[in-house]
Amino acid sequence: MFKMKKTMTLCASLAVVALAGCSAAPASDTPTPSAASPSASNAAKTISLSVMTSDRFLELAKQKYEAAHPGTTVQIKEYVAAPNVDTKAPSAPDGKQQNMVMMAKPDPKNAEKYVTSVGAELMSGKASDIIVMDGLPYRKYADKKLLENLSDLMSKDSSFQKDNYYSGMLNAMAYKGALYTIPAKIGLTMWLGNQAVLGSTPPDDSKWTWADFKKQAAAWQADKNNDGKPDVYPLGKVEPDQLVTQMLNSSFAKFVDAGAQKAKFDSPDFIQLLKLAKSMYDDQIIVPDTADANNVVFQPKSNIFMYMDMYALPKMQFGGKGAFYNLPSENDVKGTPFTSSLPLAINSKSPNKQEAWDFVKFLLSDEMQSARELNGFAVNKNGAKAQLDTLKTLGTGNAKMKLNINGSAMTLQAATDDEVANITGVLDKANVYAESDAKISTIVAEETAPFFQGQKSAEEVAKIIQNKVSTYLQE
Repeated sequence: MFKMKKTMTLCASLAVVALAGCSAAPASDTPTPSAASPSASNAAKTISLSVMTSDRFLELAKQKYEAAHPGTTVQIKEYVAAPNVDTKAPSAPDGKQQNMVMMAKPDPKNAEKYVTSVGAELMSGKASDIIVMDGLPYRKYADKKLLENLSDLMSKDSSFQKDNYYSGMLNAMAYKGALYTIPAKIGLTMWLGNQAVLGSTPPDDSKWTWADFKKQAAAWQADKNNDGKPDVYPLGKVEPDQLVTQMLNSSFAKFVDAGAQKAKFDSPDFIQLLKLAKSMYDDQIIVPDTADANNVVFQPKSNIFMYMDMYALPKMQFGGKGAFYNLPSENDVKGTPFTSSLPLAINSKSPNKQEAWDFVKFLLSDEMQSARELNGFAVNKNGAKAQLDTLKTLGTGNAKMKLNINGSAMTLQAATDDEVANITGVLDKANVYAESDAKISTIVAEETAPFFQGQKSAEEVAKIIQNKVSTYLQE
């Protein structure tokens, strides 16, 4: 997205991929017949799953599930092929090479293509049995009775133990008292803060708003050398379209009621939010291109996908004095926001609902949630414990390795019980779904550009956004 954020994300996340081959994570290359409940019938079945781009986790699940269910085929319908990736093989301390896989950010055009294609299939009754709802307005389709009520399936299935999952994550995705989509993995939406500047009185991120952030930012902008520029900038480099999208997604429910098909972008609250966003550039809250990109209080690194990110990045940024904070939000519900690149839903028109549910359960099982291929935070508590246990093996045996971020190197050491407990605590508080809608995000990003360029007023662009989003919601 922006240079530093991208570098940090790749380096830390890739380390997990490299470490995985020699960590204590459960082996995941041998089919386990007991991995899922037996099929009710040995009759040949095909379970179809729609996803924008498949990954190793889904491919592994397909392999294991088919091995445990002879006669059943899992068909992964991929709409956009995975991009070519670069690989690097840094030297490990034992002289061996560890392969790293570079993970690319999805092209917004591909995301829109996926959302449009799957949406049309749902409306026509031709969708897959299982649908990855990433970017799709699940509330809208739930209201149209196109998605199966997963809460009903859970309550009728004695083999599904809901207590084994993070309740905050599940409750955050509930709609009208029921789950219509459930995440197989999540990413956390957080900022990395500079404790050396924040000192002993850091902000209370459990309840702060964007206005609170702007107000507190003034205390971090001292100009001790009197050169007319802040010695430290409150927020790292972020482009206007990225900032307004981040502000929207952290407060999505306040401005979009997808269930009621209503938007609130012409409200005083959104207009004020736009003005606040622009003032962050005007008042030098956000570091300009001419300043040191490292000289900031908060790195606007919004997506944390790996346990290694949580463990290593605070140690490698801000002289080892980094800490993660929740983003400001306008929502009434407070907590740690999360996203999911793999939110699963079942097509209510599917002729294979029971088989589809059985495969969804497998994706959520202890075995799959503890697999190194998950590449995300587990929603299953047992899976999360297994993933966290790998951090305790860092720096031992063949798992020795160095991380390098922006020229800063760190030899990985075993995580302490307290460090693991801190990460667990963050996951326990992940109870705000940072809901987004690809189409709405595109509309907001495009239509606010003239405002940031001084060509239109906040009121004018808010009215345009309101009209376009309202039309979209009522389609």
